[in-house]
Amino acid sequence: MNENYKIDIDKKYLPSIGNFFSPIVLYSFEKYNSSSYFTEVCQNSELFEKLDLSISLSDFFDMIFHFLLKNYRNEYIYKNIIANKILLGKHSLKTSQILTEFRIGKNKADFIILNGATTVYEIKSEYDSFSRLDKQINSYSKAFEFVNVITSPFQIEKAFYALPENIGILSLTNRNTISTIRKPKSNLENIDLYMLFDSLRKNEYLQIIKTYYGYIPSVPNTKIYSACKKLYCEMPIEKAVKLTNEVLKKRNYSDFIIQQINKVPYSLVAYILSLGNNKTRVEKILNILNKKIIEII
Repeated sequence: MNENYKIDIDKKYLPSIGNFFSPIVLYSFEKYNSSSYFTEVCQNSELFEKLDLSISLSDFFDMIFHFLLKNYRNEYIYKNIIANKILLGKHSLKTSQILTEFRIGKNKADFIILNGATTVYEIKSEYDSFSRLDKQINSYSKAFEFVNVITSPFQIEKAFYALPENIGILSLTNRNTISTIRKPKSNLENIDLYMLFDSLRKNEYLQIIKTYYGYIPSVPNTKIYSACKKLYCEMPIEKAVKLTNEVLKKRNYSDFIIQQINKVPYSLVAYILSLGNNKTRVEKILNILNKKIIEII
């Protein structure tokens, strides 16, 4: 990132600019090589007038990301910092995996890292409310071994009052580093296999059942779900969680992703990793990122 690059924009446009990193805008670039939303916001905010339009879209996103780090740390900023500093900084894509927006019960976990254990990171940015936090944490505690909440420095005290002591608390500091305020405690014995099963895809739970029992129930297709769920819930928790972790790690990251990650701009690591095994989409977004701004507006 070019940290010396200065951008002067009316603050009313910050939420709109923050949306540049949303899946719908980035997917538009993949599919159409352009984004009407992106162009409109840049024109209205006069961003195009303040930039050298001969720079690549990749450099543009890095500049905008750095600008948002200082002015508008939304949820994506947190996700991307976690991806860069924890997943890539402390782990390896060959042994670890991320899942985003993973549904558990009626909630979706923001960011999950799978390696030897399952660790969830619930993001509460400067612009998020804590109103649903208790329900979210309750769900995550039934599905993941370690649960963390990552928030801004000025919300740390609030987090202490709102969270059980087994939940980890992290802070995205004013220097954009991640500080561990309180480490999470293992939640393995409280995992609810009944709930966790419903977060699995059919091919995943069939693989788990076949691996553990050596067979798949010989029942009509209409009953395979209930039969497998019954068997899954009868497994020892530690074994069920271990096998579940292993199948979930196969959702993403082909060798292609691992080979390409060094080509990904810092600002888009979290987004690219969220595309997982979709080689076609990864190739498309990497290709458009090499184009100059002037070529896509």
